[in-house]
Amino acid sequence: MTMRNFARAPLAAMLAVAALAACKPSSPPAAGGGPDPNDIVALRAEVERLRKENADLRLSPYQLAIEVEGAMRAANEEKAVATYKQLSDTFPVAPETVEMKKRLETFLAQRRATEDEEKRIAALGFKGLPVNANFAHQDVALSLASVSVNKRWTFDSWGDGWRFLDSEKDRKMLVARMNVASKQKNPSLFGLAAYVPDGNKLVKVGDMRYRFARWGSYGAFLGTTTDYGNEFSHRSRIPFTAAVSVADDDLKKRPLYVVATKEGCHARHFERFGQPQVAYMPVDCGTLKPSLTLEDFKGGALAVLKRID
Repeated sequence: MTMRNFARAPLAAMLAVAALAACKPSSPPAAGGGPDPNDIVALRAEVERLRKENADLRLSPYQLAIEVEGAMRAANEEKAVATYKQLSDTFPVAPETVEMKKRLETFLAQRRATEDEEKRIAALGFKGLPVNANFAHQDVALSLASVSVNKRWTFDSWGDGWRFLDSEKDRKMLVARMNVASKQKNPSLFGLAAYVPDGNKLVKVGDMRYRFARWGSYGAFLGTTTDYGNEFSHRSRIPFTAAVSVADDDLKKRPLYVVATKEGCHARHFERFGQPQVAYMPVDCGTLKPSLTLEDFKGGALAVLKRID
């Protein structure tokens, strides 16, 4: 072995030892050779903390106020209260916090009032339903003038004449007189029906049909002369009468309820040889079901116009 080769051997050995020392871990590896589970848990917790911090930094009073408003519109009281608490805790002096506090208080007060009314109605049954002779929806409004039980229903009057319909024996006519107002030129009219109580429900005894209360003249009734008095395209308010034949046995089941629905259940119809030529004819009216419960009145689509005790 030459001197050059002898010198290279210790140098190679030293380099090998240094390389092995560099590859040796400073501490013993975790069981199985994987990362330390405690480190993984700590890293995940830190990631979650940073995510939450990032989300909080992106929040603004305006965004939280929108969430409170959306929850109130959806009638989600729990979410509205929780989101407002987050708004007030994070931004206590923001203008949105002050405004949302007022709106939330109004929302909660209305909710309490509604709950109290529902409890009152539940305690009194159908007699607890509010009775209002005025009923409106969108551009149509009905104002009830009177309701009576008679043998005869008169309608389509003109001058000193009129048409009439008499009830059959063992029956009576439930007659309502009203005014209907509308900004529309051809509105549908509200559905009307008579109901009587039967335990925990109201049972329908008949759907009411509309007739015009009067005409300007006999010629107007026949359609031979022009009369715009019963045209919504020319008049905003028109008098009507509506009635239904009810059996005497049903009339004994007091109280008798006249129920209206927001659904348009009567449409204008023209018949060239009709007398009169124009009348409102009934169409399908799904909300005036054969029987109603208190739940059916909660949405506001139905209302009691008159209760006859």
